[in-house]
Amino acid sequence: MFKFGQNWKDYTLHALDESKLEQARQALADLLQPNSLANQTLTDIGCGSGLHSVSAALLGAKEVYALDIDPDCIAVTQHTVSRFLNSSENVHIQQASILDPQTVQRLPKTDIVYSWGVLHHTGRMYLAIEAASGLVKPGGLFVLAIYNRHATSPIWHSIKHFYNQSSSLVRRLMYGLFYGVIYLAKLAATRQNPLQKERGMDFGYDVVDWIGGYPYEYASIDEITAFVTKLGFTVQKIVPAQVGTGCNEFVFRKKAS
Repeated sequence: MFKFGQNWKDYTLHALDESKLEQARQALADLLQPNSLANQTLTDIGCGSGLHSVSAALLGAKEVYALDIDPDCIAVTQHTVSRFLNSSENVHIQQASILDPQTVQRLPKTDIVYSWGVLHHTGRMYLAIEAASGLVKPGGLFVLAIYNRHATSPIWHSIKHFYNQSSSLVRRLMYGLFYGVIYLAKLAATRQNPLQKERGMDFGYDVVDWIGGYPYEYASIDEITAFVTKLGFTVQKIVPAQVGTGCNEFVFRKKAS
């Protein structure tokens, strides 16, 4: 399994700054529009660096629950919260697995459950989605980003598996190779400079996450929409992936009763 926490730690130490935090804050606000975070409660499943948990707090969330299974992510999130927030009393950080039923049962239900690019790395994506959806209050929002199903997805699955079985030297070589491949692919698909990232992300660390991110699952827009609507949600917004294997973004609303 890929060490997501180590990559987030490196990102936080070497790339995260005020400008990236502002990008993340604006992207979260844009994704949720026309809904507001003011006085809402939010659960951030797979909080990673804590960037979006902090963004939620800055956007007015009254309580934020930052969850991650990786202890390195918990430590990094604590650092990010203390660095960017004057008060962290309303940000609750907890090491937890969304696949552990006993843990999930003890978690509070919130107005918004947010999990961007996380649940497809659990190894049991649909079970994780169902568990996460259960944390949404009636009438609340369920915000997801899931890798899109694409003709090359099985190939990337093999690449990621190989990367995680390889030595550190092979990983460095793969990083050098795929940095250029991914750069050119994104440039061709979007006609924009891949180094100019959104959501506060950084291209170099995203490349590490992409080639190393394993377990790895994916689904089409229709597959995710059909699954989540059967759980008692309606579609509020869908933002298709910019590139074929990128993340489709979803905002669902849970039925009030």
